[in-house]
Amino acid sequence: MKHRTILITISIYAAWCCAVALCFALLHNPTVYHAVRGVAKTYRVEKQADNTIEVTRERIPFNPVHDTLLLHWDAENYKLIADHLYDPQYVWPGYKAFFPLFPLLWRLTGLSPIGVCVLNFLLFVAGLLLLLKTCKGLSSLGAGPAASGGTDSLRRLLVLLCMPFMVIFLIPYSEGLFFLCISLGLYGLFKQRYWIFFIGFMLGCMTRAAGSILLVAWVITDVLYALRYRTSWRGLLRSLALHLAPVAAGVAVVVAIQVLSGGGSPFDFARAQSEWGKEWSLPSWPLTDWSDEGKCVTQPLIFILFLPALGWLCAELVKNLRGGCAAAKQQDTPAATDAPAVRVQWLVRVLSVLFFVGNVMLALFTQKGCMFSQARLLTCTPFFFFLAIDFEGALRRPGREARVWRWVVVGFMVLAAVLCRLMLFKGQTLGCIITFLFLMLVLFAPLKPKAVDRVVLAVALLLNIFWTANLFNCFLSGGWIFT
Repeated sequence: MKHRTILITISIYAAWCCAVALCFALLHNPTVYHAVRGVAKTYRVEKQADNTIEVTRERIPFNPVHDTLLLHWDAENYKLIADHLYDPQYVWPGYKAFFPLFPLLWRLTGLSPIGVCVLNFLLFVAGLLLLLKTCKGLSSLGAGPAASGGTDSLRRLLVLLCMPFMVIFLIPYSEGLFFLCISLGLYGLFKQRYWIFFIGFMLGCMTRAAGSILLVAWVITDVLYALRYRTSWRGLLRSLALHLAPVAAGVAVVVAIQVLSGGGSPFDFARAQSEWGKEWSLPSWPLTDWSDEGKCVTQPLIFILFLPALGWLCAELVKNLRGGCAAAKQQDTPAATDAPAVRVQWLVRVLSVLFFVGNVMLALFTQKGCMFSQARLLTCTPFFFFLAIDFEGALRRPGREARVWRWVVVGFMVLAAVLCRLMLFKGQTLGCIITFLFLMLVLFAPLKPKAVDRVVLAVALLLNIFWTANLFNCFLSGGWIFT
């Protein structure tokens, strides 16, 4: 990636961050706040006599930024682990559900909560630069190289800023570090430098409890890859060993840190999930959430993308099974002659879809249909960013398959709009509208005519700046959003 491109990317994201800060500052003014009080939210947290917490909405201007206000929800847990690791004198067993790399980084830097917010955003931008470098010039699986002009690159950067839960990179959470680590791993995978891939995925699995999803995702991905490219059993086992090794190593290091600093069993990190209300169960319907802000992003994403993602995986399985049968009679197939870069791109595409599907499935069968926290777990990862970049590039040179899947997703968007009709016309669920605009910008890249594309992109950006400032204030005031 050229220095000019790096500077442009950093400048755009710094300008976006400044715009969010300006909007947040303006909403401290009572006049400005009351003009949009139906959409902007401030909460008050009260501890009851029985130690339960009651969160109520207040119609008052936004809170000032202060270190103590930044230690809500998981941020408070990360800070406690940063100070004491897993010492049972200070932390209860449920804290082992939080993995140690981010708290260790916080401990090492000695930063205040405000400083960690800045660090978190810088880690995200560094990871994004690495991901963009990785994705530069991706082919669309047989359709030739993706468009990579300056205008297209600028549009892509702006579209990615329309993701509706970008606020997670502005608070003391582990998403920025996870984004950088996994982006590093994907870079190593594309560049065929295994040691970089190993370090990236190992550190990623030390940052967030993503190991269980990645273990299953890698197994399914490697099996599909073996079917598509007629890999031998020995080759399949070798790929599985290479891909699962960093995941297993990351979890092993987490267990070692937790046992050495807090004692207990090596399996406490798995048991700790039950302390947070997660246990195997059948999902209930309709899906619920702890907050309107989370619900209005999570549910449209699930309604629009989950079933098409499952359908695409099934279609790939059927297609590759047929290809494997045909390969017994034919020496070469188009898939078998794919370039190495195209093979890796397909591999990461499958892995990314499986990571999305895996998060949804895990939430459905462990949270009894309550999809809390899924807004950030589904979107704020390099896998989702990769899919957005990859799908947009594929649609610029659409073949029949790309057109089919685009209209399948559009059909589910219409269905989701009907199911979410109550959300779409309520100001408190502005995130639902931003989610729809973001998906439109990806699916029809660019919208025709160009003037329409620019207007929709500008509207989505402005709405998301306000939405991000609103979510940041919800976090400061302790709203039920980010747990």
